[in-house]
Amino acid sequence: MSERPYSEVLQELHRIHRQLSDLRSRLARCPIRITAAENRVVAAEQVVVDVKESIKNTKMTADRKQLQLRESESKIGVIEGKLNAANTNEEFQIFKEQIAAAQMANSVMSDEILEALEKVDQLEVKLTEADKGVLNAKDDLAKIQNEVNQQRGVMETELARVLQILEGVEKDVPPDIRQDYKRIVKARGEEALASVVNNYCTQCNVQLRIQTVSDLKLGKPVFCSSCGALLYLIDTI
Repeated sequence: MSERPYSEVLQELHRIHRQLSDLRSRLARCPIRITAAENRVVAAEQVVVDVKESIKNTKMTADRKQLQLRESESKIGVIEGKLNAANTNEEFQIFKEQIAAAQMANSVMSDEILEALEKVDQLEVKLTEADKGVLNAKDDLAKIQNEVNQQRGVMETELARVLQILEGVEKDVPPDIRQDYKRIVKARGEEALASVVNNYCTQCNVQLRIQTVSDLKLGKPVFCSSCGALLYLIDTI
């Protein structure tokens, strides 16, 4: 064991574990960022699929109505033939009313066909925008992948460096608590240690007993009775 003060060793260990926690958290976010970008690509591609489906359905609707319109116009021609051959005023009036009703229905159908064709034009514009959205999402994904790969390499190098430092500092942990220290750090990471300021554990904000503070001042290993963190003193003015 080195001659470094016990509290100083724990304080440095706490700082190192906080640094490790931050690095690991940032590394964990790397795949999350990529997954989010990939999901945006999938969502953009789905928009393209949906718009194409809408275009297809709208065109089918327009084609169906155009076929119905042609059939109706043919029927009108047949009725007009019957109108011209009508033998009585009653027959003439009936055929005339049938033609008027069919023409009215055809007028409505023509408006519906026009609306469908206009909708197709609007959807084509939307499809162009959706295609651009896919390209932008893929560009963003490539940018994030490149950025993440660069950051990951830097952080992994830094993580290895900090772990090496940690290994050296841990040699200064008193042998009688080294096993407990290892156990609690493995389970809780940076929360395994806590500083004591003004007789309060900064981990759980519980005031410590006078005897506990006295033991800390004597350099004895002390675990917080409330949160279980390994405590160390920070001198305050």
